[in-house]
Order: sequence, then C-alpha cells, then structure tokens
Amino acid sequence: MKVAIFVNEHKPIGDIDKIIIGEVVSHGLIIDNVNPDIVIFVGGDGTFLRAVHHYLPIIQSVKFVGVGAGNLGFFYDFHPDDVHQLFTLLEAHELKESSHHLLEGQVFTESGVETIHAVNEIRLENPFHTLICDVEINHETLETYRGNGLVVSSSLGSSAYNKSLGGSLIDHSLDLLELTEIATIQNNINRSLGAPLVVAGDSKITFNGNFKEALIGYDNVVIDQRNVLRLEVYRSNKVVRLLHSPDYQYIKSLRRSFIK
Repeated sequence: MKVAIFVNEHKPIGDIDKIIIGEVVSHGLIIDNVNPDIVIFVGGDGTFLRAVHHYLPIIQSVKFVGVGAGNLGFFYDFHPDDVHQLFTLLEAHELKESSHHLLEGQVFTESGVETIHAVNEIRLENPFHTLICDVEINHETLETYRGNGLVVSSSLGSSAYNKSLGGSLIDHSLDLLELTEIATIQNNINRSLGAPLVVAGDSKITFNGNFKEALIGYDNVVIDQRNVLRLEVYRSNKVVRLLHSPDYQYIKSLRRSFIK
C-alpha cells in the first residue's frame, strides 16, 4: 500500500509528519506522494480541501484520512497522539469508509467553457454591484435573484460557508444539493425565495445573466473571470472517499465542531 502525507502548509505541525513516516515504515508500507492509495492529510478542513484538489486527477483511486493539527474540522477523526492507532486500524481494515460526490460546475464565458470541481460549494458572487441572476432548477425557472450572490453546496459543504449564511445542515450521508442566497434584496418590487432550498442530488442548478463583474468561487479557490454568461452546477461523477475511525458518527462531529 502506498501512502502520501499532505500537510498544512500555513501552520507548523511539529514532528507529526516524521511520526507518520515512522509508522509507514514500521508497517511495511511505501511513501508515495505522487500516486498513493491513501492520503493522510495533517491539518484542518482547509488542508483536506487542498489535498482533494491536489489529487483530483486520481481522485477515483485514492482514499483520504485526516490527522488534526489543532484545528476544528469535520473531516478528520484522529489527533497526533492517535497516529499509531490509525495505522493499526488501517492494517486491520477496521476504518469506516464513506463516499461523497463532488460538485461540478460549467462556467460559460464569451471565450469558452471551463469545468470546475468542489468538495464544499460553488459560489457566484458580485462584491461590487448588485448581482442580477435568473435561477433555473432542472431547466425550470425559479426566480430572478438580486443580491450579493448565490451558493450551491453539497451535503459535505452544508456545514461550511453555507452554515454561515444561515443554510441548513445536511447529514453527510444524504445525496442532496443546497441553494443559499447571500444578502438578498427583498422589497415590494424585487422578491426572491429568501430561504435556503434543498433539492435532490441529481438536480442541475443554472444561473443565467450578464455577470461582467462577478466572481466564481469554489472551496478555497476564486476564479477572476469577469465575462461569465452562465454557470451550471450539478453532482459530479467524481467521488471523494474518506476513511473514519470505527466509532465515527455525524452527530458526534457536529457536537465537536460547533457545540463542545
């Protein structure tokens, strides 16, 4: 088995990487940061997002497991003191595995089409002027939106930026998409749904307009693309696979991250 170690590049992590390398060697495994079977990310949720995007070309053949480095996060179950236990469980095939579809976006511009992928969310935002946008779901018109932006999140991403916007938390085991508005204009002339909307995972959400000053964001990336004409967001065929401790529970992660 080949193991990659992906560390938080913005925060010192001490000797955790050396400890992990020692466990890899002692268990007869191979360090391979290019074409691994398992990626051990060391850090918080941001590190996990960067790891997924780094290994996106081989996402279908790799699994991710996290070791926290002092950050809060949903995507890791182990701490530095648990590294030996992690490898014992890995060797015994006792880790739980969960699979989650990525989001996929098609960004249509005057010069062509760009495809993007996200774990948490894809965003259409205009920090300069009011964003005016026709919103369709499965080719059916929902509304003409006016405000600062719109966010489509996956079930995994429902606890990220979406939660900060007042969106609903969705159990990670559910295959759903959520549409959430940012600073909506609501008055007697302009009216939109004004509430988060949860739809089936196989839905396609389309934003049409003339977004000359809009920004496209996905996870921790922003595209400086000023001539967007249409954005389509839907469930990708690409899947990210996570390994968890045997006692992993979604509710336990909620409590750890947001309550205690």
